[in-house]
Amino acid sequence: MRITKKEKTAPVTTIVEHSVIPGGEALFEDWARRIREACGQYPGYLGTEVIRPEDDGSTFICIFRFESYAHLDAWMHAPERQKLLEGAKTFCAVPPRISRYRSLEFMFPVDAKTGKPPSREKMAVVTFLGLIAPVYFVPGFVKAYVTDQPLLATLASLTIITPSMVYLIMPLLTRLFRPWFRK
Repeated sequence: MRITKKEKTAPVTTIVEHSVIPGGEALFEDWARRIREACGQYPGYLGTEVIRPEDDGSTFICIFRFESYAHLDAWMHAPERQKLLEGAKTFCAVPPRISRYRSLEFMFPVDAKTGKPPSREKMAVVTFLGLIAPVYFVPGFVKAYVTDQPLLATLASLTIITPSMVYLIMPLLTRLFRPWFRK
């Protein structure tokens, strides 16, 4: 896959799925802490989130964010990362599955035929539609019931809007617009 100069400087998200063997959860948690610490030493690192399995599942998902593809690439080829991945073999049933995304692609379905997400224009339209209600209602609610101090109101509003978009609104909209994405 060829990467354009513009894409090399855009933020990138990498999602890694780890299938942890039963009883290996504590080893995974310690390993995840060490890999976050190691990532933090690399330029352009924006953060990591770990999503733990529900209902006795075994798949842990790590979401790594870097400010550019170049910074991610430096981390992906780092000897320190390779050493940490070797250690993961003690608690993982299979090698981790890695997916890379630029922008908001990770919230949109991939076309089964092409293996690609919808066009950026379609992602922008759906994201815009998803933001209308929370951006209109949440700040007013926060100002009325939480605080009217501008900075705190903005932070509180974003604290409500961001997870609402990721876990509620975008999953609903991507299901609703799935037929349009295929066109």
